[in-house]
Amino acid sequence: GLRMKKALICLLITAFFLAGCATPQQFERDDFCAAGTTLLDAHFDGGQLGDCTISETGDFELTLFPEDEPPINKSPWYAYRVSGQPGDQVTIRMKFHNGYARYWPKTSLDGNQWARVPADTVARTADDEMVVNLQLEQARIWVAGQEVLARDFYSQWIDRLEAQPGVDTRLVGKSVQGRPIILAETADRPEFILMMGRQHPPEVTGAIAMQSFIDTVLGDSDLAHRFRERFKLGIVPVMNPDGVAAGYWRHNVNGVDVNRDWGPFTQPESSSVIRWVQQQETEGRTLQLMLDFHSTFEDLFYTQPVSEDPPDFASIWLGASAQRLPDFPFKHAANPVSEQPNAKNYFYKSRGIPAVTYESGDETTREMLEYSATIFAEEMMKVMLATSP
Repeated sequence: GLRMKKALICLLITAFFLAGCATPQQFERDDFCAAGTTLLDAHFDGGQLGDCTISETGDFELTLFPEDEPPINKSPWYAYRVSGQPGDQVTIRMKFHNGYARYWPKTSLDGNQWARVPADTVARTADDEMVVNLQLEQARIWVAGQEVLARDFYSQWIDRLEAQPGVDTRLVGKSVQGRPIILAETADRPEFILMMGRQHPPEVTGAIAMQSFIDTVLGDSDLAHRFRERFKLGIVPVMNPDGVAAGYWRHNVNGVDVNRDWGPFTQPESSSVIRWVQQQETEGRTLQLMLDFHSTFEDLFYTQPVSEDPPDFASIWLGASAQRLPDFPFKHAANPVSEQPNAKNYFYKSRGIPAVTYESGDETTREMLEYSATIFAEEMMKVMLATSP
């Protein structure tokens, strides 16, 4: 059939050009799907429609697939546009292969401003499918598991970073598909700090928190100026640009979890950043802290086991933050160091420094993500400035 022909074409292209289809993908995805006067499409960065069919009643039925399996983290991403006549009623049933309905749907009228779909228009079935009933407010709307923060978002953010006094941006490498890995850095200092985000594509709330956190440490406050006078900052807003663009659940286009490649360094994304770190160290600078921004089911921080004497960085930092955030419950998960080659374990074991995975809750509101990140950034700067050089 048509799918077999498409698969054969893909294999031929791979054989001749060793590109394009040379990925571990096992699932056929549709870029668009039409029923009557209504069109669903995923023709944008971050778009993910999965496999789309039309039911006998004219409803859309989407099956969302991971980019490859096994293994795969169950973070079933979806993002598509719905186009039609204003006032149209549209029903979309989503099924998640090797996953479940983790992300509550959000909608946008412009692809920039997002809102949760009202509870009375969404149903979860017994087998954890999700049914969304929409009435089009205009000729097209966006639907996604989280806000779509892809190429345009990061281009604008990097432009903002470049425009800030005392901040330079540089290309430190490229992704598998040739997208740039951009790092923003402040003035050279004897000590430096690494902050990075979006190793896992669907973890959008972590990206929102990271942007506010970075805005605070690069801000114009006396605290931020003193902090940058002592520490050089290295900031990588998006570590997995290919996965973000493709609407992946977890991996890069080689089927590798970038946050399981710290130590092996088999992938260009992680290799690009560690080269920058090693360059700083070769030039005599000392890495003092690593922060890695992610998302999970709740707001929490993964750190190393705590110490009481002297108190460890994370306990002081998060304790002080908690005092200022009485209405923002979060957890401090001080876990034993494992052999898993993630960034937190790698930097702690190889450098002996605090290395923290900053996890934002899937459904934490943007307002609380931004406000709490500002507090966490301020308290981090205070604790780091109080440490001995």
